[in-house]
Order: sequence, then C-alpha cells, then structure tokens
Amino acid sequence: MTYPSVISQEGSASRNLVPIIDALTPLLSSTTRSPISDHVTPPVASELSRQRNQGRRRILELGSYPYDHIVAFARRWDDIEWLGCVRDHWESSQVEERLKNIDTGENLLGPRKLDISMEEDWNRLQKDVGLASGEAFEGVIMLNLVHCVPAHLPEEVFRHLSPLISPGRRLLDGSKGWIAAYGPWLDDEGNHKSVADQEFDEKYIKAHHPDLGLRSVKSITHYAEKWGFVEEGRSEMPKGNTFVVWRVKPR
Repeated sequence: MTYPSVISQEGSASRNLVPIIDALTPLLSSTTRSPISDHVTPPVASELSRQRNQGRRRILELGSYPYDHIVAFARRWDDIEWLGCVRDHWESSQVEERLKNIDTGENLLGPRKLDISMEEDWNRLQKDVGLASGEAFEGVIMLNLVHCVPAHLPEEVFRHLSPLISPGRRLLDGSKGWIAAYGPWLDDEGNHKSVADQEFDEKYIKAHHPDLGLRSVKSITHYAEKWGFVEEGRSEMPKGNTFVVWRVKPR
C-alpha cells in the first residue's frame, strides 16, 4: 500500500541525539575490539587489518533520511561500519548530495533504498550487503519509524530480520542480534501517555494519513516474538519517548 513519508519535525534530531547515543552505548560497547597496535610491523598490521575487516561489526539503520543520526553514530563509533536506508530514490539523491559536503569516515556507507513494505527492496538489500561472506548485521536501529508506517508494517522488519531465516540469508546475527526502536508510544493498554502525545499523534502523524499513528510497545513485541525475538528492555527518554530493545531469543 502507499502512504506518505513523514519527516521528523525540524530540530528533533539535534534534541534527541545525545539521549539516543547514551541508550545505544551499552549495546555497542560490550564487544568493541582493540585497535591495531602502533608497534607491529607494516606487514603484520596489514594482515591484522584484513582479519579485522573480515569480522567487522556492522549496524543497519532503517528510515535514515536525512542521515542526521547515522552521521553522528559513525563519528562516535568509528570501529563500526554503518549502513543507512532511505525509502525512495529522491531521498537517496538528497543524502548522496549531502554526504559530498560533509566530512565522513570510511565506516559510513552511502544509503540503500529500502521501503520496508517492498519485498524486492529487502531482496536487493540481502544481495547488496555481502551476506555470502557471513557478515550479518550486529544490530538494527529504527528511530521514529514505527509510528510513521501503517500498523502492520513493523512486522515486516522482524520477519526479514528473523533468526528463523536460513543462515545464508540472514541480515541480522542469528545468535545475539538485536533490534532497537526509539520514539513516542502508546501505553500497553493502547492509550496515549500524555496530552502532548495525543496532540502529536492526531494533529501531526494522522494528519498525513489515517493509517499512521502511535503504537504500543506491547503490540510490536507481539510481532517480535512471532519471528524469534524477545523484548530485552525499555528505557524512558526525554519528552515522553521510549527506547526499546528486542534481541534474538536464546536457544
């Protein structure tokens, strides 16, 4: 189905960046590898670098336009390779043009087209990211995405990232991979948590399309569990937002 792209309100990225980085830090710091020593010889350093790149850490962000957050993440965690996704070719061209004019490291890749409602986009992403070499993503991030798509589409994220997929086609690490989502939510009974949330939902989000709107974490966890994930935790954030993590269910 078609639905409009909803761009975050102006200035929201700069306001929520620090809290999001704080929430991501425990997820990304536990498996950080040591840098190559300055004291090894060039041939040894080259071999160590090759081995490290073969086992590189990779994070995927969905709904990355206009690339504000992922640029900051790549600068903060320069030992991780970051790949962002945009919904259409217009967003992709805008991001590509922007990246020409800012200083980014080699660990930040250009955007890939991924409309989460399009099966062909998921198939293209699987082919594009080198799954044949076994380099699945360590984690996947969704910022202010869940309420900006129709209610059934978040299930597509968990379905395509599921550990139930055959190993050679998994986009996400099938043993300890995680999916994190940030944004405003309904409570688990399906009610707005505040008057501000209700106004944002009804006057801004649903004004774009009636099928969009805030969801409860509980409703998304239902999809997650169906596809092999468990809800690991929730962190309350400024302005009534919540950061949620789902992880591959232990076997």
